[in-house]
Amino acid sequence: MARQDSFVFEVTQRCNHDCPHCYNAWKNPVDYPMGELGTAETLAMLGKLLDETGASLVSLTGGEPMLRPDIYEIVDFLRSRGITVNLITNGGLLDDAAIARLIPGKISVFELPLLSVERAIHDRMSGKAGAFDRSTSAMAELKLRRQRVVGVFVATKLNLATWRETAELAVALGLDGIMFNRFNPGGEGIRNLAMLQASPAELQAALDIAEEMSARYELPISCSIAMPPCLFDTKRYKRLGFGFCAAGTARAYYTLDPLGNVRPCNHTPTVLGNIRETTFEAMASSERMRDFCQARPAFCGGCKLEMECLGGCKAAAEAATGSAWDCDPFLTAFGKAAVRP
Repeated sequence: MARQDSFVFEVTQRCNHDCPHCYNAWKNPVDYPMGELGTAETLAMLGKLLDETGASLVSLTGGEPMLRPDIYEIVDFLRSRGITVNLITNGGLLDDAAIARLIPGKISVFELPLLSVERAIHDRMSGKAGAFDRSTSAMAELKLRRQRVVGVFVATKLNLATWRETAELAVALGLDGIMFNRFNPGGEGIRNLAMLQASPAELQAALDIAEEMSARYELPISCSIAMPPCLFDTKRYKRLGFGFCAAGTARAYYTLDPLGNVRPCNHTPTVLGNIRETTFEAMASSERMRDFCQARPAFCGGCKLEMECLGGCKAAAEAATGSAWDCDPFLTAFGKAAVRP
C-alpha cells in the first residue's frame, strides 16, 4: 500500500461565487474534465482511495462543497471510516440548518474566507454581493457552537492595505487561526494577474504585521503558499508558519476531483490517472508524478536553497505557462530583485 496520510477531495466544480483569484484547475486555459458522479459511485471511489492510501484526513473543497446535496452523506461516510474531515467553504450556504447537520464532532476544522475587514473589498474578491456578511455570520455561529474555525486571507493588491484590521476582526470573531496566503496565479487568477499580484515589498510588510499580530493575540498564522527565500527573509519570523511544495512527500495533499481524477495537488492541472481505473500506488509512482516532483526552473539552478524551496510553486508555473519547469509567475514578475544566498 502506498501510504498517504491526507488528501483533498474536490466535491464539486460548481460554485456560487466568482472570485477573480480562483485557481481551480478547470478554470485554466487548457480544457479539464467536467462533471461529478452520483452518491453511490462517489462513496465507492472515496472508499477505494482510503483503502489504498490508509489516509486519516480528508479536506472537502470545490467549487463550493455545500452546493452538493449529498455533502452530509459524504461527511457521514468519511466519519464512519474514522476519517478526520476538514471543510473548505465560502460560508455562503452555512446557515443554521446546515451547521446543525455538520456538528457536533463531524468537522474538525472549518476554513472560511476572510478577505478584508471592509465589506466592499471582501465582496469584490468573492465576486458576490453579501459574501462578507454570510461568511462572518457563519464564522460567528460556528464559534458560538465551539467549532474550530480558520480564516483564509488571500493577499492581493486589492486587500493588503486592510490586513491589520482584518486580522483584528479575526481575533474579535474568536477564530482559531488565519491562513495568510499570497495570491498564487492559476485558473481565473491568470487572467487577473495585473490587478491582483502584490510586490515582495508589500507582502514583506504584511508579514511583519502578521508576526506582530500573532505575538500580541497568541493567534496562529500560517503561510501555506511558498514564499521564495530569495525574495523574502522568512528567517526573521519566529511565530509564522511557512511551507514549500510538498508534492511527492509525506506532507503531500494529492487531490481527487469529482470524477475520480487524481492530481499531485489542488493547484496543478496535471492528472496522474483515475482512481476508478487504476491504483493510487501506480499513479504516485508514475513517470508523470516523478517529472512533476523533479520540476524546477532554470532560474534556480545553483542556488543553495534550490532543494528547499523548489522554485516556488511549480503548479502555478504549469497553470500559467503549460510547464511545471517554467518559473513561478511570482518569480517571473520579481526575479530581478532576488537575492541568492
